Amino acid sequence: MERHEVVVKRIVSSDGKVVAEVKSVAKTSGNGQTEISQDISVNVSSNGNSSRSSQSGYISVSSSN
Repeated sequence: MERHEVVVKRIVSSDGKVVAEVKSVAKTSGNGQTEISQDISVNVSSNGNSSRSSQSGYISVSSSN
């Protein structure tokens, strides 16, 4: 049986802007294969200047019985 789960977490400033966001996706299949991907983005704004940084990662794990 295949299973798919997505988790999104955000840090929101008092003025409603998203400062940081993390998205994690996990997929499993009935054959023992698991895949996890994660995207992280951070926005920083100060004195009219803005900066954004992003990072992505992926892992695939196989287990045999």
